[in-house]
Amino acid sequence: MNALRPISDTRYRYRRLIGTGGIGSGILFRLAGNQTLGRNESRLGELTTNQDFCKLHIICHYPAVLLCEQRMEEEDRFKLYPIGKVGNDLEGKALLEQLAASGMVVDYVSCLSEAKTLFSVCFQYPDLAGGNITTSNSASEQVLPQDISLALDQFPPDGISEIVLSAPEVPLAARIALLERGRARKSFNVAALLSSEAAEFKDLGGFALTDLIAVNRDEACRIAGLAEASADAELDLGGRPIAAACASYLSGHNAEMKMIMTDGAAGCYSYENGHLTYTPSLKVKAVSSAGAGDALLGGVISGLCCGLPFAKARSDAYFGETPLESAVELGALIAALAVTSPHAIHLELSAKLLAAFAEENELPMTAAFRYMLGAGQLYEGA
Repeated sequence: MNALRPISDTRYRYRRLIGTGGIGSGILFRLAGNQTLGRNESRLGELTTNQDFCKLHIICHYPAVLLCEQRMEEEDRFKLYPIGKVGNDLEGKALLEQLAASGMVVDYVSCLSEAKTLFSVCFQYPDLAGGNITTSNSASEQVLPQDISLALDQFPPDGISEIVLSAPEVPLAARIALLERGRARKSFNVAALLSSEAAEFKDLGGFALTDLIAVNRDEACRIAGLAEASADAELDLGGRPIAAACASYLSGHNAEMKMIMTDGAAGCYSYENGHLTYTPSLKVKAVSSAGAGDALLGGVISGLCCGLPFAKARSDAYFGETPLESAVELGALIAALAVTSPHAIHLELSAKLLAAFAEENELPMTAAFRYMLGAGQLYEGA
């Protein structure tokens, strides 16, 4: 079976993921020079053949290829349902084919003739940092709260074994509607947002509706108000103070919320029940960092579905200093493998490849983590 295994049962802890967010494609420029692109600056860049994708697609790709095993019994099978819109163009049709090929059910992705598919231009500096510019008038911008309601009405009312994912690049109204329905269904609510959306997300009650939020340094600064206090806050502070400030702010709105803050090549911070844990990155020869944070979130979701604990109780000095055991570490492992691909999605990733990658790097693992990867038995003598 080429899928991650649930660690405590024959069934995954969460067996359904319903998500909304951007579905689109893009191009990648490699910029000349590491200095930050200026407001009025023109700069040469190499147009690459790298494939870029949008957030919902990137995040959902990993649980889709790692959990959607068609040979499992119907009641045990993990199913993934994106809710979104693409244009009736070549890009949109190609993306629908890619989503379905990875294992997703595309019944709730509409194809519009009056709008183009979401498109993104990604830029990357020589040190592999970078950003992107994404169209704001695409088919994805036409995802409405009623689209969420129409889709959710097709599912059983009990969402206790379900994750809902609210990702950027569709309107906040639709994303909040999904989180509200998820809360009413007792689903596990996961959210990501952009820096520019932090205030509105709070005002709409998004933090109170979220069980797990995933942010990067810039987004964490904006949420915690650090960007307002100092334009250079992100540079002045290290990752831990930023993560701690963000976690403290979020806890004031939702004491039960879990948080992941990615810190670029340095790794990530996870927060749960008042405890902040640092997880370093696995050192690999990176080809492109595009999509790495989204890959990490997709891996964390996959680990939670398998029954892994969210995070370990201690911070490691380097990745694998102590045996891998948590969903955050699975996310970090997947992100490390993802950056070895030139594309925003590692299109060849599978459970078998992931297990081989862990073995090649001689990473220590708990029995449960190793069993999840398909290596060994969960209990001695089994």
